[in-house]
Amino acid sequence: MEKQVSRTKLINQRNEARKICKTILEFGVNDEQKIEIMFNLALALESSENMKEIAVFLKKFNTNFNTDENSNNIDIDNNKNKILLE
Repeated sequence: MEKQVSRTKLINQRNEARKICKTILEFGVNDEQKIEIMFNLALALESSENMKEIAVFLKKFNTNFNTDENSNNIDIDNNKNKILLE
């Protein structure tokens, strides 16, 4: 009986997940957005092992915006005038 209850619960959860996917698709998302949604959902997983594996896989399909060699560096110009507000 316990096995039947857990199977029914799993079936209901999967059905709900499909409904959520259908709702997302009704927004008219493109492939880039679908990948971004999957990536963000992966980051929300409880299992860090699963999260890392899925995130690494999905990163192959993401568009990187900061591709410059020095993109992680912050350019600070100390010679600029600064305005202090009180």
